[in-house]
Amino acid sequence: MIDQANKLREMIRKKAETEKKTKHQIKVYSIVSGKGGVGKTNFSVNLAIKFQQMGKRVLILDADIGMSNANILMGIETPRTLLDLLKDDLILKDIIAKGPYKVDLISGGADLFYLEKLDDKKQHEILSNLAELDEYDILIIDNGAGISKQSLTFTILADEIILVTTPEPTALTDAYRVLKAVSTYELKNKIKVVINQVPDMDTGDYAYNKLFKTSEQFLKIDLEKLGYIFSDIRVNKAIMEQLPITIINPNALASTNISQIAEAILGDKEYNYNVSNLKQFKNKLIRLFG
Repeated sequence: MIDQANKLREMIRKKAETEKKTKHQIKVYSIVSGKGGVGKTNFSVNLAIKFQQMGKRVLILDADIGMSNANILMGIETPRTLLDLLKDDLILKDIIAKGPYKVDLISGGADLFYLEKLDDKKQHEILSNLAELDEYDILIIDNGAGISKQSLTFTILADEIILVTTPEPTALTDAYRVLKAVSTYELKNKIKVVINQVPDMDTGDYAYNKLFKTSEQFLKIDLEKLGYIFSDIRVNKAIMEQLPITIINPNALASTNISQIAEAILGDKEYNYNVSNLKQFKNKLIRLFG
């Protein structure tokens, strides 16, 4: 009788743990840009740090295939990638690089979309591990620049997309191409926009309004302005020192701008509505790769 009671209690405990994990909610942001050099990865890393400082548990997935560099900006090594989950009975925690700012990182590297070439059993092993993200509140996916299969795929996985661009004409043109691709394939009906490296408010307003009006006229997609990050020479210095600007100089103008953007995101009334629980997140992964 005692053994039966112990077994029953253990079954109840495991069921409760499973239900708790399944109900855990994780917000997934896909960070995209039309071209390289607009500060997308730098924004992703510093936004993650700000989220953490505001009480969120954050994981970054560096999905810039073949050009992963989030680890460089964070000053950490990422010796293992997703495919290492198949080796030596590793689990998800074994491939997560612990960041010095309490923000963790997974390197997708060139392996991430090699998943499609694996057999069903191995795919399932990786996806099951990747879906065990109950320790995190926010997943930030730092995509490669431009329009690619990878970046478009992650717009499906994400709850929300954040497009980073600069006011330069070529950057705005390429940013519009990303918006057009998302609209054409009906991947999302709303995208948040950050204008980076803005010299002054008028330039920022001009750049955003140009994107907004063009999208409103030709695309089936709504834009939401998250904010501007003003030009700040201290950002370049921080990058050279492999230290996030929000850490090395939290009072810098760029740091303040990123803080305002983080506050706007977490303060959005839709934040808690447009979010996935782990079961929904896993189902999205299976639809993409399974």
